[in-house]
Amino acid sequence: MKLKTLAVAITAATISSSAFALDFNGYFRAGFGMNADGGSQFCYGNGGPDAHVVGRLGNECDTYAELSFSQNVVERPTGEKFSIHTLVAYGTYEEFGFAGTRDTRGNSFQGVTGEAPEAGAETAGSPWSGQRLSFREAYAKYIMSSGMELWAGNRYYGRKDVHINDWYYVNGSGYGVGVDNINVGLGQVAVAVRHTKWHDVSGGADMRQNMASTPILDLRWKGVDVGLGSLDFIAMLGKANLSDAQEEGATDGQYNDKTGFSGTIEWALGFSGGFNKLVAQYNTEGFAWSGYGMNNHLGDSYNIGNYNNGGDAQLGRKSWRIIDHGVASFGRSFDLGYSVFYSQLDNPGSDEKGKRFGATVRPRFKWNDTMSTQVEFGYYNQEDPWEPESTDLKKVTIAQAWSPLKEKGGFWARPEIRIFATHFFGSDKDNQWWDGAAGTENPEWGGYGTGVFDKSETMFGAQVEAWW
Repeated sequence: MKLKTLAVAITAATISSSAFALDFNGYFRAGFGMNADGGSQFCYGNGGPDAHVVGRLGNECDTYAELSFSQNVVERPTGEKFSIHTLVAYGTYEEFGFAGTRDTRGNSFQGVTGEAPEAGAETAGSPWSGQRLSFREAYAKYIMSSGMELWAGNRYYGRKDVHINDWYYVNGSGYGVGVDNINVGLGQVAVAVRHTKWHDVSGGADMRQNMASTPILDLRWKGVDVGLGSLDFIAMLGKANLSDAQEEGATDGQYNDKTGFSGTIEWALGFSGGFNKLVAQYNTEGFAWSGYGMNNHLGDSYNIGNYNNGGDAQLGRKSWRIIDHGVASFGRSFDLGYSVFYSQLDNPGSDEKGKRFGATVRPRFKWNDTMSTQVEFGYYNQEDPWEPESTDLKKVTIAQAWSPLKEKGGFWARPEIRIFATHFFGSDKDNQWWDGAAGTENPEWGGYGTGVFDKSETMFGAQVEAWW
């Protein structure tokens, strides 16, 4: 009996220690907004690939959450560790400008299964039809006694972001295998091979293998001390790994099978109460489009489309951009976040260069250890050679916020409860968004722009944002 009791105690202790080893992290945002002219809130950009070019404060319509669970499976006295990592993400549909893809979820229920609105389901877009549910991370790590890390699986990898725009200017996330934290004396080196796919929208190259495979070699030299701050160097090389049928299709212009390059240099300078990061990037071929303006995350895919592949022409494209962003604190009562960028695109078939510029600043006054007032100003201008004229978008948001400022570090204190009012103006407000419905085309812009959202100027509402 005593041995049995001891066994039960040991088992309980083992289970207990395993349970306490579970690492639970996450993020979510949720809120509501209304249009001062009637109707629901309209957002110009929804983050991610459709970054908030004029800032995210008071400009987020969706509900989004990430729940991360990690655990050390084995820890050896030598310092070696084996760990597993998972992350599930959830979001509502809030695609701007396209009929049928907005979230019509109602009020008190959020579905997590079912058809997406664009799939044409009978209940598409309803609270019972389901929303976006994704298994975003599933990988394992082996940390060696030297500190080097071997990993494989699907993960968020080497992301670099501008928080106030919800924009990742480097994002190596996806499937892959790699070795991190290779100590070279001056900084650390990371080497990874990541795998991406690109759908053959033309449907003609290989009907039995309509996903083209593109491995990306990801090389990083991080934390290089230069006396005044540190430098990170990132190089990515991508080239389509085509099947025989796809190789034949490439000669007909269905694919861009050229090797693409993406290079990033980031200078990070830390100071009391904040930091500043200055970034320079140059991109070619399949990396060029996501490296232009605030387009899709740079590095999480490699675009091998060409002219005959749904009009998605990447062959010969080049882009570059300069980014500066950071956070600064001025005494106990005032801080701000800021970002500015300028980008150019060499577009094949045109002598004109695409040009995009944007700036966002969010100053905040802290009344006490809990309450603050924030104002966010945003400006964005784009001059693309395929558009009839340049456009711009401007935004100003004022928000009253409550968060644990004292305990959680000021600007980054979360959770944060906000009540906000936002006003948009500029030519983009009326021209950029197109719903595709017959008869709504703007005569000047043809089928691209429409003025159906010309009353989407002033919004107000409430939101919570949290991470832990």
